[in-house]
Amino acid sequence: MRRMLLPVLLSTALLATTWQVRATDSTADRPPLPPTTPPTASLVTPLISVRRIPLFLQAPEADRRLVADLRDVASGLPDNSCVAVTEFDRLIYGFNEVTPLIPASTQKLLLGLAALESMGANQVFTTRLVSRTPPLNGVVDGDVWLVGGGDPVLMTDGYVNRFDDEMAFTNMEHLADKLVDAGVSSISGAVIGDESRFDSLRYVESWPERFRPGQQNQAGPLSALSVNDGFSWWHAENTANGLNTPAGDPAAFAAAFFDDLLEDRDVAIRRSAQAGIAPLDAVVELASIDSPPLADIVTQMLVTSDNTTAELLLKNLGAIVSPPGSSATGTGVLLTALSAAGHDLSGVVVADGSGLDPANRVTCRILTTVLEDADHGPALVAGLAVAGRSGTMRRRLVGSSAEGRARAKTGTLRDVTSLAGQVETIEGRVLSFAVLTNAEPLPDRVKRLHDQVVLKLVAYPSGPDLDLLGPLPVVG
Repeated sequence: MRRMLLPVLLSTALLATTWQVRATDSTADRPPLPPTTPPTASLVTPLISVRRIPLFLQAPEADRRLVADLRDVASGLPDNSCVAVTEFDRLIYGFNEVTPLIPASTQKLLLGLAALESMGANQVFTTRLVSRTPPLNGVVDGDVWLVGGGDPVLMTDGYVNRFDDEMAFTNMEHLADKLVDAGVSSISGAVIGDESRFDSLRYVESWPERFRPGQQNQAGPLSALSVNDGFSWWHAENTANGLNTPAGDPAAFAAAFFDDLLEDRDVAIRRSAQAGIAPLDAVVELASIDSPPLADIVTQMLVTSDNTTAELLLKNLGAIVSPPGSSATGTGVLLTALSAAGHDLSGVVVADGSGLDPANRVTCRILTTVLEDADHGPALVAGLAVAGRSGTMRRRLVGSSAEGRARAKTGTLRDVTSLAGQVETIEGRVLSFAVLTNAEPLPDRVKRLHDQVVLKLVAYPSGPDLDLLGPLPVVG
């Protein structure tokens, strides 16, 4: 019996491997995966099982094939590029993976993780309307202050409905409804916008001039009281920020906008809206509204690559430790949060939250570790745009085997392109990847090569040939 046991086990392993290889071959041409949330990994087959023998035999050859494919793609990338592919923090392939490079908008992955780590996924930002005295017979005697809580997504239906993707946002119109529902019909003073939670700097000081409000409008003017990204006018259909008009004084604009919403609801307001700071004795809360949870705001930022949301989250990080919140303080909190979460910051430089600043530096390796963060990685990945389906990935990899299987954050600057995310393979494995290229000028082929990295991952693990798994012939 003992003599027969080993041949039986080997025969069973060979048959199972044959079945697995054929199954892999037959599924290689499957159509794109239907849009679903990536399933949570679960252990189905027991650790001690004959069914696992083919996987152990297959793994080294599958890795070898993937590495060969990725090396072939990486050979076509400019020298100043990096690639990292991991599975549960196991580095399968690396090319300059610890070389610091300019990340462009993949920087938002670091910010998203730091925000979730520092504030928690359920954190909300509250916008409040306060006064010195309670209303009497529907009349508020004196001024009311609209106090900004740093909500990055305080918007209106008209602004949000222009976008292709559904977005979590705080509807400012609902705050006006709440005041009316509380019975207020008249305000004898003015609506005054208070943005004192943050400093008054409207952009990151180290940004190139072209990125600042009034130039390309890559972000709206930064304020703790910002409605509709701080734009006083926006195009009714085209969502490009470059077409929008930034408010010169975002807090005053928000107050005036809210004044109009109240007047549309027949609330009489005696004085003109303006900006100012709520006095200490303005302790009567007339109405308030909370933002969506932070996890939903991070999703909105990642899917649409919203630079304004990113920079307001960075200032919120700064406000945690040293109000009023500033971008400079926020970058320090970001680095501290990543370090506390156990991430290697070697070579990492953080100059802003959005990735607009060319002084930012990240490595491909930290991007994959952030995506696989034990506590907040799943929330980040769930918030990424889906290839061929949503956000900045809507037109990437359309009709390919990666459509619906890849979730990723894109990044683009004049001399930078980047892509980082996760792929659910045909066999149900989950691989994290990051690929960054800095080049002046960027060759036209670079984005296609980045897409090829993703496509090479879809079929992993591809089964080895049967002759590689069979017993070697007896010699001598």
